[in-house]
Amino acid sequence: MAGKTRVAKYQADRTNQKLYFCRLSCKAAGSTNDKQLYQAHCETAIFHLYGALLAFIQELGHFYSLNITAPTLSDIEQALSERTQVSPEVQRLQQLQQQGFVANIERAYQRCLYAVPPDTIIDDHSSTSTDTAKTADLIVNVVTLSNQWLPDEATIREWRQQLLDLIEQLRGGMVEF
Repeated sequence: MAGKTRVAKYQADRTNQKLYFCRLSCKAAGSTNDKQLYQAHCETAIFHLYGALLAFIQELGHFYSLNITAPTLSDIEQALSERTQVSPEVQRLQQLQQQGFVANIERAYQRCLYAVPPDTIIDDHSSTSTDTAKTADLIVNVVTLSNQWLPDEATIREWRQQLLDLIEQLRGGMVEF
């Protein structure tokens, strides 16, 4: 019953849901042979994994009774410092943002949002059907080259497990104050 109370009181259900969606996306990536579909599933998994991190930060805000809709770690830290409180959960997450799997998740998320600059410049001065076919091939090649930064599904699964373990550990230490 304590688990259900925690879910209702601190809105842990969204965090759990995002972790589950990440797992489903990794499973889908692992079951396709299509490179573009694989990339789509991996990016989706990263979005859900990052979403789980944000949902847990929001969960921390609820735990500390802060009235912040979309809190950051800095927001929580600042609000608690005004109360002369410190959050060990925030401190641990900030450490992992500097160096660790949380930093990797955030970096992968940013790379999903912003295109990696292509090394190839497309010259599109004339537009014959042959040129269009060459341009289409070139674009596919750029897309293929641009996803080399994307972590594979096994790496994303590992990050998911690390985040899940960390969240469970931090939740275990979160007690009523």
